[in-house]
Amino acid sequence: MLTYENFVSILLASIEEAGINIAYTQELIDTHALGRSLSITCLPDGVQDHQEPIEPGLRAVVAFRWSPEFTIFSLRGSTSLDNIERFVDERLYANTYNGPSLDVEVTYHIPLTQEQQRDVNALPNLANTLHEIYAALAISEDTMRVNSQITFLVGRTPKVESVHAVRVWSVDDALYDPELLAVVFEELCSEMHAMLELLHAHYELSTDEEIANQNELLAQDRQYLKPPTA
Repeated sequence: MLTYENFVSILLASIEEAGINIAYTQELIDTHALGRSLSITCLPDGVQDHQEPIEPGLRAVVAFRWSPEFTIFSLRGSTSLDNIERFVDERLYANTYNGPSLDVEVTYHIPLTQEQQRDVNALPNLANTLHEIYAALAISEDTMRVNSQITFLVGRTPKVESVHAVRVWSVDDALYDPELLAVVFEELCSEMHAMLELLHAHYELSTDEEIANQNELLAQDRQYLKPPTA
C-alpha cells in the first residue's frame, strides 16, 4: 500500500500537470489519533485569490482524510502479527470487499447573490442547474450530490448560507499502484478543471467587489504551498 507521502505527491503532481489554478493548501494532523487530512483549494483559470478572510465565492476543494490505520498498514503491511495491527486490518477491511478504500471528495462551492440567499424556494432549480452542468461534461456516469445550508432566525426570513456540489472519488486498488493512482487522479483533475470552467462561464460572477464591501478585516497571508510531506 502507498504511503501518505506517495499519495499526496501523486495528487499534487496530477493537479499541477493539469494546469489547474491552485489557490492554497491546508494540511492538518490529529495530535491525539495521529490521523492526517489534506485539502487543496482551486480556482477557475485566471481567477486570483486576493488573500482576504472571505474565501473566493466559486472554488473547488479537493480533500481526503488519511486515518491512523492507513499509516500503520502502509508502513508495516498486512503480515503484522501484533494484536493492535490485526485490529487495524479488520478496521480497514470492514466495509470493503477487496481491501482498504479511501474517498477523495471534490467540493464545488457556488457563489450566491443576495437575491438567491433570500429565495429558499429556488434551491431545487439551482440544484437541477448544477446537475445539468455536470451532465454536460459527459465524462462519467457517476453523479454528484448538492448540499445547502439554511439559517432560520426568529422573526427573520430564512437565509441560504451556502450551496455546494460534491463529487466523491473512491480509491481502491489504486492505493497499491502508483501508476493506477496517477490515472485516477488524471481523470479527477480533468473533470474538476472542466467543471470549474463551466461553472465560471455559467455564473459569470465577479464577486470581488461584494467581498471587498463585506470585508472589514485585515488580509491574511494565504498562498499555495506544497505540504512538507509531499
